[in-house]
Amino acid sequence: MKRQAIYFSGIVLTILDILFLIYITFFHVDSTFKFYVIAFDLFLCVFFWIEFLYSLKKADDRKTYLKNNSLSILGMLPFNSVFIRALRFVKLAQFIKIFILIRDDQKIVADFLKKTYLDKIIVITIIFIVIVTVLVWQVDSNIVDFRTAIWYTFVSMTSTGYGDVVPTSTSGRLIGIVAMLGGILIFSLITAIISSAYVSRLNRDNRKDLESKIDDLTSEVEKLNKKIDELNKK
Repeated sequence: MKRQAIYFSGIVLTILDILFLIYITFFHVDSTFKFYVIAFDLFLCVFFWIEFLYSLKKADDRKTYLKNNSLSILGMLPFNSVFIRALRFVKLAQFIKIFILIRDDQKIVADFLKKTYLDKIIVITIIFIVIVTVLVWQVDSNIVDFRTAIWYTFVSMTSTGYGDVVPTSTSGRLIGIVAMLGGILIFSLITAIISSAYVSRLNRDNRKDLESKIDDLTSEVEKLNKKIDELNKK
């Protein structure tokens, strides 16, 4: 229960930190507010490192733990970089995953994540969005700021195509094609995972219902057999 409370607090604090960092990145704010946000982010990074070192100490295989959490390490660095700040989402995803796994239904969730790789797909999606956004922002002169770049990335990945932001350079258009193809692949995978989970749940419920009916029929047959035996004795 105590561990759940710690990770739940970590989730809430990380969400607040991400919102504050997004705000000071995309909007002009006074220096005092920016100082407090950076101080809060630094405090949270210290919390991240304490949790990380404690988990590393408790891990059965420390090398494997370090390998599986290499991106998470980057997400704990308090650097003034859009890419590093975006990796806070990776740390948030890790906290949510741990919080779910330490609940009572951890075996079901663990098996689901192991079979579907959904947690890894989410991390890859976040990294893909950040890379595409930074690249198109840097190479295309028609995309003047990060806000416009991330809007263009989401519009391209979802194949919405509003047409309000259009890259003019060849490099920008190539990156747009990559964003479209990546979005189609990612959303197809997520849709397939959700559909598979839904179908598996229906099959599991139907199997339980069938097993329950079989048990009822077996019980009725046993009762009939007992009555038959009693009649034969008479």
